[in-house]
Formats: sequence, structure tokens, C-alpha cells
Amino acid sequence: MNPNMAYYALETKIATKKGRILNKDDWDKYLDCSSVENLTHLFKSNIEIGKAFKDIQGNDLSRENLETILLSFKTLEIENLLHYFSGPYKEFIKTVLMESEIQDLSLILRKITRGESLEGIEERFVHSEIYSNISFDDLLTSKNVEQFIQKLQGTPYYNGLKSLTREDAIKREFHIEMKMYVALYKALLEKAEKLKKDDRKAAAEIIGFKIDLLNIQWIYRAKKYYEISPEEIFIYSLEGGNSIGYNKLKKLCYATEEEFKQLTEDYLKYDIFTDLNDADINVVIDSYMLNHIRKNSYKNIGTALSFIYLLNIITNDLTSITEGIQYKVPKEKLKGYLAYKI
Repeated sequence: MNPNMAYYALETKIATKKGRILNKDDWDKYLDCSSVENLTHLFKSNIEIGKAFKDIQGNDLSRENLETILLSFKTLEIENLLHYFSGPYKEFIKTVLMESEIQDLSLILRKITRGESLEGIEERFVHSEIYSNISFDDLLTSKNVEQFIQKLQGTPYYNGLKSLTREDAIKREFHIEMKMYVALYKALLEKAEKLKKDDRKAAAEIIGFKIDLLNIQWIYRAKKYYEISPEEIFIYSLEGGNSIGYNKLKKLCYATEEEFKQLTEDYLKYDIFTDLNDADINVVIDSYMLNHIRKNSYKNIGTALSFIYLLNIITNDLTSITEGIQYKVPKEKLKGYLAYKI
């Protein structure tokens, strides 16, 4: 028995949560909604998702506000999981919350870079107020990019961003986010080293699989939308993947579009690009991750980590439904934008 993890209670809790969140009847109703207001009402009615709405009055929310609440739902769920852990296991799961910090840091930086007001931006924050060690109030007093970066001293993000200029922030928004993700996954892998052998192995497998997919997503987008040089793509890629190590990663970065697709299939043993069609690369990546989670079961920390990555996918899908309902996307077409196949 692991004194740092109440595994059987955790397993039961996660199984219950998954059943409530992924109820197919509920999702069919989401897709049948005629308005964002009706969709909000249904989200509130879900016993798990509704917890993120407990302080929200009325159903007449903007799409932006609704998306913020959905992202906060993911943070809330991870916070709840932490009650089942102590010691290095709790520190490991807490590290996952860095992703919501990255979303808020990116939001502030975008506003500062564009010279936009930071007033009221707190309403869009999704980071954990309980477990974050960053003073977001202090960050909001930043007058420029340089001040913002200096205020991050002592955090995992500082080293990757310390040479950042306003011009970089304007032209390289996606690069900057990748730099912060490098800090996240470095911290996760370091924390995983302090777990027991079976837990360490499960964590490394799941995280490594996710890193492989994030690198493919990053390289694909960098080549297709940003015209970034192979050298830069390689510099901003993540280390620690399962199937795509240093040499394979370098080949992907320097490959042509067709070579990249073939190499991806060779390395993953699966052609993810056959599923691309009109769907966004993010949806294809989420679908592949979801299939991996469903095919692999764990009796250790992998149970919690798989659920956390499932929450990412669910949040992305619910956000896509919200956008689809607002823009009156037909139900069958909207289904194609979801990783969770109903």
C-alpha cells in the first residue's frame, strides 16, 4: 500500500466522475442546443461540470465567459484529486496545474504586448488560486514585456523567457507558449523521478506519449502556419518523448510536408493524418490521445494522470461545442470537430 496515494478511493472517484461527465445522453443534448444560453443551462445541470458554475448567476453568458468557466472546471477537478495524495505524489499532481498558469500568463503577455488594458482580466483567469506560487496581482502591475518577465524571476518560466523582447512577443506568440511548456514538462518529469518504480514508469509512459503528440502538433503548425525555420522548430520542441527521441525529432523538423507525414506514421505506427480532413490538427491529436487513454489501464498514478489528460480533451470538446452552437454549425458537422465520438 502506498502511504502517499489513496489509490482505491481515487479509482472509485474517477470512475464515478467519468461516468457523469461523459454521459452520452447529456452530450447529445449539448449538440442539440439552439443557443449558448440553453447550453449553459445543460452544463449547470451536469452533476460534475455544474460544480464550476456554482457561483454563476443566470444562463446568459458570453461564449468567452463560458469557455473560461470550462477551463476553470479542469482546474477545479485537478484540485479535488489532490485530496487523495500526499508527499511527492501531491507535488507531482500539483505540477500539472502549471498548464493553467501558462494559459493565464500567455493571456496577460498578449494584452501587454498589444498595449491593451489589463482591467478586468482576472475574470478570465483559470489558474489554481490555492496552489499557484505566482503573484498574479503583481504581474498585473507590469507596464511592459520587460517588467513582466522580471516579475517571473524565481518561477520555472523565467529562464526560458528572460531574453524575451516586445518584438519577440509580437512575432513569436506561439514560440513563447512552447517555451513555457518546456518548463512544464521538464518539471513534470523531474517530479515523476521521486515516485515509486511502478508509478514512475506509468507517469513516464503517459507523459512521453503526450510529449510525442505535442511535438507533432507543434511541428505541423510551425511548418503550415508560421513558416518557422527547421532550426527554430527544433529548438522549441519538447524533450522526453516515448517514440520520438532526439534524432527522430530532428528529422521531423527538417522534413518536407510529405516526408513529415510519412515519418510521423512510421514513428507512431499510425497515420493520424488520414483523420485530418477538415478537422483541426488539435482534434486529431486529442482523438489519438483519447484512444490511447482508453486502451491502457493503470493501477497506479497513471489512473489520475490519464484522467487529467482526459479532462483536457473534454474541455477542448465542450469549448468546440460552445463555438459550434453560437455559430449554428449543424449537429453532424459539429460532431466531426470533437475528439469524443458520440
